[in-house]
Amino acid sequence: MSDDVKVIWKKGDEEMPDKAKHVVDAARGELLLQALQLPDEFVSMIRRNAEKNAQSVHDYVLSIVVERLKTAS
Repeated sequence: MSDDVKVIWKKGDEEMPDKAKHVVDAARGELLLQALQLPDEFVSMIRRNAEKNAQSVHDYVLSIVVERLKTAS
């Protein structure tokens, strides 16, 4: 393995490039789905609906939670 790594963005730089943001958003969504420990059918449904709405998994789940909290209060 090579130790040569090209850093495309680091904290403190200006805005994160789209390429890095896409990777970070995807990883955040996967971690969220794992943490929720939902059945596979719900995970698939969340991924499908997020893609259908052109949202990241994280943003899609966040919108569901916010909507439920608004309804509950």
